[in-house]
Amino acid sequence: GARRVRPSQHIAPHCLRFHWCPQVHRVVMAGPPIESVCWLLLVYGAVFAATFLVYLASRRHFQEREERREAFYEQLAKLVHCDDDDLNLSDTGHHIEVNSYRGMVDYDSAGHLLKYDDSKALSTQTLFVWRHTVLCLPNVSLRISICIALALAVCLTSLTLYALDVHDLHMNVGDMDNATIFFNTFIGIMLGFYMSTTLARWWELRMGTIGRLWGAVDDLCMTMSSHLPGFQLRPLRKLVLRYALASFELMFMQAQGEAGNVDQLIARSLLTHEEALVLRHLPSRPQLVWTWVSGLFYVLHRQGHIDSPMLTFFYARVIDARGGIGATFTYLDSQLPFMYVHLLAILVHAANVIVSIDAGVNAAYWTMGLQGPADDRPKPWARLSQVVLQTFFYNAFLEIGRIFSDPLGTDFEDFPRHAWHCFMRNECEAFDFTGQAFTSGMKRATAASAQAEKPLHALGASSVVNPSGHPPSQGSPWHSPTRSSCGASGLSLLRRTTTRDGLSLMRRGAGPHRPPGPA
Repeated sequence: GARRVRPSQHIAPHCLRFHWCPQVHRVVMAGPPIESVCWLLLVYGAVFAATFLVYLASRRHFQEREERREAFYEQLAKLVHCDDDDLNLSDTGHHIEVNSYRGMVDYDSAGHLLKYDDSKALSTQTLFVWRHTVLCLPNVSLRISICIALALAVCLTSLTLYALDVHDLHMNVGDMDNATIFFNTFIGIMLGFYMSTTLARWWELRMGTIGRLWGAVDDLCMTMSSHLPGFQLRPLRKLVLRYALASFELMFMQAQGEAGNVDQLIARSLLTHEEALVLRHLPSRPQLVWTWVSGLFYVLHRQGHIDSPMLTFFYARVIDARGGIGATFTYLDSQLPFMYVHLLAILVHAANVIVSIDAGVNAAYWTMGLQGPADDRPKPWARLSQVVLQTFFYNAFLEIGRIFSDPLGTDFEDFPRHAWHCFMRNECEAFDFTGQAFTSGMKRATAASAQAEKPLHALGASSVVNPSGHPPSQGSPWHSPTRSSCGASGLSLLRRTTTRDGLSLMRRGAGPHRPPGPA
């Protein structure tokens, strides 16, 4: 009278025969092999635990990096504001401290990538790099864990339905494979177009917008160092550079949603209290600063320090700087079409769900031995690896596109705000220092040119601008009695009216010939 079981099944141990409940005992005896189920639970559980531990570690790494970044900028905001007109801008921020990770990735103290070693990044050494890579993104490892848990749940559900002899709810493995292939075809096309578009936008943000602003600032400082040299005009050159750095910082602050927090720029000597009060409640603060810069050049033109062609040149550089900032927010505010991004996200997540269900059904069928001989049955480990790899790559590309769409944020791959601030400041101060160094070679060349025929006389000496900042000599091509008296009086007025804030200079130095306009 012993109960006959199927040959493919093992007899359950004595402790699992459930004599106290005949219904449960019948389900267990008719179900899949206990040994196969245990192996399946062990493998799926181990992979799930590994991916979830990666998620916890990456989340902790992300939180530590955010804490270091916030502490760094809080330290910058605690700098002592200097009210005296020292002749450097070294108090606008600390110097760059370069940190290295395994000699492959260099990043600054604010937690932004500076440069990587391409030879090491493309070698086999990159297989052992985890931090600061796409492997360390918390969202990617979390979604992989969810898909593994879903596959395990589908497998256990299929095994339970088979044990209960519920045939109507059984799923066909072939149909799930066809659905996976269908979704992957569309995702490959849409994801490729999405990545190419975001990379093109990222490069244009670097070169066409921020690079445009940076180049305009360098051109202004280089030209001023040679056209408006001298110790007396150093406060003016410093003021223009300070406004440029303040505009650069305000651009990143507006992109990160911190546009109203202008007090930290006061502590870093980038804005005075009066200037911060003017900008505090106005929109487009990064662009408004360049209005002051253009006003300064107009005052210099009215005072006779620059002629009309140079005024046009300075105005062109100011317009380039403002245009670069405007183009930056044009890209940031004009995102990719929402319908396209939404459809792509739906396809990716639906494909991940379907491949997880497919893996769970295949694992259940393999455990129950319903697909031919044991050697021909698809192994669940291959399906599990497909779940991990497909979910990883699809979600990794989505995260890369998200980061590249707004590179002015706080992620590791975003533009290094503080490092670029220091680079721009150091470059412009180097221009200013070099402009004041009149080398012996330049002296010999100018002495020779002073004795040579001067075609500039045909244009009139009054139209030539003295690039040295010193009173011209009688034999110099820059000599003009009218020009010398005008320049001396203008320089005297500039020394009397130049203050650390540009507002006082424009109010008192504009003169009665300034065209009327709004107060």
